[in-house]
Amino acid sequence: MGGVFGLDLARLAADPTKLDIDTSLPPVRLRGRLERRQPDSYSGVLSAAVPTTTVTAFGQLDLAAPGGPAFVALIGAVFPPPGLQLGLGFSLSGVGGVVGINKAVSQDALIAAIADGTAGELLFPPDPVAAAQRVVPRLPALFPTAPGRAVVGPMFQVSWAGRIVSLSAAVVAELPDPVRLSLLGVLRVAVPDPAVPLIHLKATFAGQYDSAEPSAFLMASLTGSHMAGVPLEGDVLLLSRGGPDPVFVLSAGGFHPAYPIPRGVPSLHRLTMNLSPVPWIQLQCQAYFAITSNTLQFGARLSLVAEIAGCGLRGQFGLDVLIRREPTLSFTADMRGSLSVEVFGETLLGIAFSLTLEGPAPWHAVGRGSIDLFLFSASFDFDERWGNPPPALPAEPADLRGRLEKAFARPEAWSAMPPAKGEYLPVLLSPAANRKIGDGSLVHPHGTIVARQRVLPFGVAIERYGPSAVDPAENWDIGSSTLGGTDADDGPTTDPFAPGLFRKLSDDEQLTCPAYETYRSGRRFAGDISEPENDAFVKATLNWETKVVPDPKPLRSLDLLRFLRIAALAGAEDIAVATSVRDPRWWQTELTLLVADRTPIAAVSTWSMAPVETAARPTATDAELQRRCGPLAGVRAVEAWEVNN
Repeated sequence: MGGVFGLDLARLAADPTKLDIDTSLPPVRLRGRLERRQPDSYSGVLSAAVPTTTVTAFGQLDLAAPGGPAFVALIGAVFPPPGLQLGLGFSLSGVGGVVGINKAVSQDALIAAIADGTAGELLFPPDPVAAAQRVVPRLPALFPTAPGRAVVGPMFQVSWAGRIVSLSAAVVAELPDPVRLSLLGVLRVAVPDPAVPLIHLKATFAGQYDSAEPSAFLMASLTGSHMAGVPLEGDVLLLSRGGPDPVFVLSAGGFHPAYPIPRGVPSLHRLTMNLSPVPWIQLQCQAYFAITSNTLQFGARLSLVAEIAGCGLRGQFGLDVLIRREPTLSFTADMRGSLSVEVFGETLLGIAFSLTLEGPAPWHAVGRGSIDLFLFSASFDFDERWGNPPPALPAEPADLRGRLEKAFARPEAWSAMPPAKGEYLPVLLSPAANRKIGDGSLVHPHGTIVARQRVLPFGVAIERYGPSAVDPAENWDIGSSTLGGTDADDGPTTDPFAPGLFRKLSDDEQLTCPAYETYRSGRRFAGDISEPENDAFVKATLNWETKVVPDPKPLRSLDLLRFLRIAALAGAEDIAVATSVRDPRWWQTELTLLVADRTPIAAVSTWSMAPVETAARPTATDAELQRRCGPLAGVRAVEAWEVNN
């Protein structure tokens, strides 16, 4: 430690963009670094260690950001073991928070931080100054500048059973609308003892929920993990997205090589185990498993390299499986493998094959094999079938009509929609009608009734329904819609459906077909009330009272002062000035209004014309009501005969 109060002044003079801090003022020790990356952008880390806790802060400040200064800070305090006891073996090991102004959270940067491991170092790092070299440069990308946005949320670290299981997490809310919730954390499992673990799993995870799209994703990555000395790696992803491009994906280790990666899905590392027993034998196993709206897929790859002095064995085996659910459960597996004996880079003996296997009952295998010797090689093709198909069982027919009737019989299939915003409404509802519309027992006369189901799409050939085949294919739709015996069709409703649940898709279609497609799902009903004959409607004749108020002539004080100044300079007589001042054009004209009757005034809601409780007198004017009630939105003063009782 050198310099003044721990400040490295010599380094500061050589490089004025960095300031290092390392000072000890018992019982506090301060360590940190402040950097200026641009003329008006600063970032850094500061750690303060005291005997009972260690407080760490990462921060980034941009004074020249559009929309005003933008900053973000992550602050955390770690308690020494065993932490604050919470009961049942749990203890609180650290607390903190995230706060940012004019900042947002980037989903792409979160995924990148998971992939390179820097996400875990944001939360309670054991060596903050060393972690800052990797974390601080990532802050502008993780929390990009967004004028008018703010991020805030807590951080915590919880452990169980003496830190056998520990969880460090931050929950960050991005405000205002649209609201986004982001999750960032690290889960560690060390068995049987964290000091000497036989099994050590470290999963760094991140997630985000976006209410605007809407979408939700959660991604976890195994880094620095091992089981009984066997290293483990790999990524896991869960993504569910709605909107115009809906998708559902659950994957551990990636996807089938022929599957087109949907938008928003990052490249995932295979689940990997390194099984090498000795340095000269390299044995590695990789695997993946994925579920999408149309497919179920998994695969594996095993590779072997065993060499000494340029002589040894090389081999590999790969498997990719796509599972179909109709008409019965079946699969297609693409397999490939090879094994060779090499001497000083030359193949002494080798065998290889590629195979596509379909089954079960019957089985179908088609592929190619080859054998290589030092002096010659041979290859052969094969296409074999064996086994008998399973006995045909009477399949229970899919009762699509019954399912549709049950779907439309559910209360949640029907909903009442209010009139369009800003639409002119020539009806006035009573308070009792407003209450019934609010609880859903009545529909607004100018509203619509929506009937929709999500059992099956309309207007498309249904070839299967779940596991049941529909032969011949059926096509369902709504022919007509009436309300009260009259035509009430106001157009169809649409919803996303997974085509794999209703159509027979080939292997290529399962891999390339969109996860969801939009089809018709129901109808909107709107009645014709241009000539209402229901007793609930009471016709009213509207009368207008016209009052002509002459435009008052306000006092024009500027002209009056100019006249007095001119008169004084000209030496005008007092009587002349007085006569000119009496001119009516200088003063507001006194108005005389004729009021036939003083009708009581009441405060009502502009929507329902129902009375609003106020402290104003019944004969109060608009101005008095404004003064007594305040500028209440949706409230105005009307004559008593207009009140809807």
